[in-house]
Amino acid sequence: MCFLRSACRWLFLAFCCWVVPSVAAADCEYRLLVSGYYSNVHIYDACSGAHLRKLDEAGRINGAQAVKIGPDGLLWVVSEEAGKILRYRADTYDFVDTFADVGLGWGATGIAFGGDGDVYVSSYATNVLRRYAIATGARIGADLVAGAILRGPDNGLLTGPDGKLYIPGYDTSNIVRYDPAAGTFGVFVPSQANGIRRTRGLLVSPDGAKLYVSSERSGQILRYVLATGAFDREIARGLGIVTGLAWHPDGSLLAAVGDAATGRVVKLDPETGTERAVLVQPLSGGLSGPTYVAVIPAPAAVATPDPATIGSQYWITGLATLAGNTLDIPDAYTTLGTGFGPAFDPAQVRRLPWGRIKLTFTNCTEAMFEWQSSAAGTAGFGSGSYRVQRILRNQATTACEAAGFANAPNKLWIGGAWYGGEARSGEGLMLDVTAEGMVFVAWFTHRPAGM
Repeated sequence: MCFLRSACRWLFLAFCCWVVPSVAAADCEYRLLVSGYYSNVHIYDACSGAHLRKLDEAGRINGAQAVKIGPDGLLWVVSEEAGKILRYRADTYDFVDTFADVGLGWGATGIAFGGDGDVYVSSYATNVLRRYAIATGARIGADLVAGAILRGPDNGLLTGPDGKLYIPGYDTSNIVRYDPAAGTFGVFVPSQANGIRRTRGLLVSPDGAKLYVSSERSGQILRYVLATGAFDREIARGLGIVTGLAWHPDGSLLAAVGDAATGRVVKLDPETGTERAVLVQPLSGGLSGPTYVAVIPAPAAVATPDPATIGSQYWITGLATLAGNTLDIPDAYTTLGTGFGPAFDPAQVRRLPWGRIKLTFTNCTEAMFEWQSSAAGTAGFGSGSYRVQRILRNQATTACEAAGFANAPNKLWIGGAWYGGEARSGEGLMLDVTAEGMVFVAWFTHRPAGM
């Protein structure tokens, strides 16, 4: 494949961001993603246009086409020449997985997300749409074929506010609409209407009423009424090669224009088409052959943690059967080995012996708590004891006291939160108990000094 569709094709990306108040360039809240067919997906500061980085330096992206945030919160990238649909984290830009391998030569271009948890992928080479389940990656049904009305479906593929798919036909120079509920295709904008030559990018207006269309070979941006397909007006002409469209946070219309050597991103007045600025300069960051543009939120700033807010809390757990009024757990454990949040990997968890803990209940709301962690093979916390009490009373507590501690009908009064009183606030015990007297204990405490 090459850059121009007339010789083969090239593509620019448009994921829209609706109009918001202007953003200070010093602390831009948005990123601009530009697909370079011959280069990569490039990430820019959406306010200043400064190049920040390439999305993937590992060679996965080849023939970059549509780039969009999916309903799963991930960044989806169509890599046409690699024959793959890739996913990345939208906050760190780390590679996540290959969602689908469509095969070399299939010509994947656009993606659109349905309201039913599915994703549609368009094929320039075979003139079809393919549907996948986002949750599993499985193909759903047979390829969707529009017939002679659609040739060369391109990367501007999108789901409209009416739930229907709008498909730019590059080779048929038209727009086709697919109704997922009815399973039918129909012509939305006829071939070469209003001068269209090689339809590329589609973009819904902020109010959801109009559809902006880029015509690559005629250098036009046109606008249509979304409800009817009626022609509204010509927004711009004389742009040369024009592909991807997106909304800038300041309300400007972004357009990718130019070829492999002159490709850039310009800001236009969305009503008059007047150029307001060149946001991305030609060859900025190595951009070559822009095909699609998208504006997404910038990753949240990661603040340096305050050491005073990072504690030494430590958890010990155990399970045993109550014997009379005594709960003796000779083998309590702690867990180590994995990380917080996204770094949590259950396969890395190590369940290690800690020592012994014991509770002797003296009434419905008090007990003596003991621990021993000084024998060989334990955590070395030493030994000790103190009196604990319930933090909150509940119905089971009231029932226990009404019957008398020795005559309580069951041991459900044990379940709940216990601690050593105000003098030991900051550590405590969480207990859960079955009617048969099996008790689970989680002791949240702290590491001793020096550990």
